[in-house]
Amino acid sequence: MSSMKYEKMRAKIENIVSQPLRKFKPEELKEIVNRYEKNHVISKEAFERARKIIPGGVEHNLAFNYPFPLTSKRVFDCYMETIDDILLTDYLMDGGPIILGHNHPGLTEKVLEVIKESGPCHGITSEYEYLAAEELRKHFPSCERIRWLQSGTETDMLAIRVARVFTGKKHVIKVGGSYHGWSDQLVYDLHIPGTKRMESHGIPREIFKYIDSVPPNDIYALREMFKEKKKVAAVIIEPMGGESGAIPVKPEFNKEVEELCHQNDTLLISDEVVCAFRLHMGGGQAYFGYTPDLSIFGKIVGHGYPSAAALGGRADIMATVSAGVGGGAKRAYCGGTLAANPLTCAAAYWAMKFVEETNATEIAGKAASRLSTGLNEVFEKYDLPWFSYNYGGTVHFHSSCVFGLNITDPKQGPQIKQRKEFMEHMGAALVDQEIISVAGSRFYTCMLHSDEIIDETIQKIDIICQKIE
Repeated sequence: MSSMKYEKMRAKIENIVSQPLRKFKPEELKEIVNRYEKNHVISKEAFERARKIIPGGVEHNLAFNYPFPLTSKRVFDCYMETIDDILLTDYLMDGGPIILGHNHPGLTEKVLEVIKESGPCHGITSEYEYLAAEELRKHFPSCERIRWLQSGTETDMLAIRVARVFTGKKHVIKVGGSYHGWSDQLVYDLHIPGTKRMESHGIPREIFKYIDSVPPNDIYALREMFKEKKKVAAVIIEPMGGESGAIPVKPEFNKEVEELCHQNDTLLISDEVVCAFRLHMGGGQAYFGYTPDLSIFGKIVGHGYPSAAALGGRADIMATVSAGVGGGAKRAYCGGTLAANPLTCAAAYWAMKFVEETNATEIAGKAASRLSTGLNEVFEKYDLPWFSYNYGGTVHFHSSCVFGLNITDPKQGPQIKQRKEFMEHMGAALVDQEIISVAGSRFYTCMLHSDEIIDETIQKIDIICQKIE
């Protein structure tokens, strides 16, 4: 983690949200948008065509760019080339899973071997299934048994089902602002703490009867909720804090949650979708020093290859999810023909091997620290209240700080829209400087983001800061 201490981070977030939003000079923003339109003509045409067949013209939240989404042509190393032949330094990294760099030759070769020699999906088991599981367990000793799945959302959904079957209890507690996929029960209190059912359109209220949330880092509130709920099956956490650490975790919080869970015969579920291999080879649990009962893995486990996810945990708990048609014992129903397909399991096995061999996690982390330190120097230079920090290879860059808003504060609550819009403007300004990020507020690094590339990025962000009022 960057050297910035938790209390200092909280104070800086509070400082940003309690003062008026810093904005782009209107003429500068106008020029940024004009250049975006001029430089990405084919992307705009592609978007207009997509809108006629795809709702909103784009499939995934990561692909939303202002004023319109970009269409990629190819990715390689730490770059993305768009359909307009614009080369962007890529800090999106497919939303986090790319640590070796795009299209890593060794990994690509191994995956192609599977496609050519055995075919991508068989409907029955392959050797790669247990090889990849053994490799995952090597880095995550808490995962005595592992079940392959197809997405983080699906794995979170199964984890809470398993917890209920194993404990015989119903209540599940999450931390406000954390994201655990989009299944019915977990579309609750997402992104900004305290929003509760704000995003849960189309989901009947009764679905949330056994789901609740506590404010981030508030162990007292969690203790009180245990008293109130009595029968809690599981507490689910994002190790770095909500939104992949945009709402930073108090360093001792995860361990305190683990202890509370043990006292109440409740399972602790660690959602490692962003932390596994990116924060540490052993994920958030190794980095912060706690032992969960169940661990969630998503796209990161397959290094960007599709249909990659896994649930791991204690052998006795995971026994509730063994395959086969039910009989006698209670079990957590689970399916998925594409789960554990040879292509994904081969990608997972070799990605873990290559990340370990190349020391990619540590190299990406060093690049992230360099970037974060450089950003803070630039913000100080222009007397901006903004700040940056990193958890391993994940860099947070707080400018509008929408995730830090207190929605119960009558001054801060109404600012969600304009602060979100500013992040969109920042995203456009970054593309203007030939950088692609996550929502204008987060950068994922890989082992190919060299010192030279990082320093060039810092210089470009210096240029952006000159455009702020």
